[in-house]
Amino acid sequence: MEAYNEYGRKTNESYRFISSPDNDKIRLINKLGRKKYRDKHGEFVIEGINLVRAALSKAQHIKLVLISDDFDYREIADELAEGVEYRDIYLIPRYLFDKISDAENGSGIIAVVDKISYRLDAIDSLKSIGTSNILVLDRLQDPGNIGTMIRTAVATSYSIVATIKGTADIFSPKVLRASAGMIFGISVVELDDVDELKTLTTVLDKKIVVTDPREGCPYYECNLEKDIALIIGNEGNGISDEIMECSDVRVTIPMQGEVESLNAAICASILMYEAVRAAEG
Repeated sequence: MEAYNEYGRKTNESYRFISSPDNDKIRLINKLGRKKYRDKHGEFVIEGINLVRAALSKAQHIKLVLISDDFDYREIADELAEGVEYRDIYLIPRYLFDKISDAENGSGIIAVVDKISYRLDAIDSLKSIGTSNILVLDRLQDPGNIGTMIRTAVATSYSIVATIKGTADIFSPKVLRASAGMIFGISVVELDDVDELKTLTTVLDKKIVVTDPREGCPYYECNLEKDIALIIGNEGNGISDEIMECSDVRVTIPMQGEVESLNAAICASILMYEAVRAAEG
């Protein structure tokens, strides 16, 4: 039986210790807090035992793990040993961890993960992964909304979440936390514009479905069971005119009383679960 010390480390372990805020690995974590560096390096940061565990369970390539020296990580020790190279795990003092942590009262573990997303030049891969409905985010800004939609998309067996340029970064810490690790359960496609959306939906043979409170048909009267690209628009401005013009199906969510609109994530959840209801008959 393995022996552990008071901080959850095996007594025969001696992870290297980083104490300087000027260390290259500490600098990397700080840089990856910004989108331009996430794009440049093709990496992003996850924080907390649940996100790290989710990445490990999906065999994501974890390139670096930093653990606060007061963090009891016994419950994840075996998973780390199996999924991360020993030389890529470091201990750091709590004060330094708090400096690089994006969360309040950081849990004590941070990791750098390879960013896996697709562009249209990976068309063969997209054909193989885009077999069910797909979710398209049109310039959404609220990380909580985006993360919630990702969770719902995974729960309803959507295969892809695509973002159109202008949408908040799907690999930002706030979105990742809101997704509760479900970012690792769905494929991400990054689109530059509406023309790329048209190409994607044509290649995958998906109908473009938009919400239209004035001219849409009630969502439960439409066939949303399969082969759709569900578009969710910006929280304040809705779906762009360009996308509205190229849509195949327009739906509305009937509302009673004085309610004029619903939160974007709630809207998306209702429509994604309609596909589940329709499939189950």
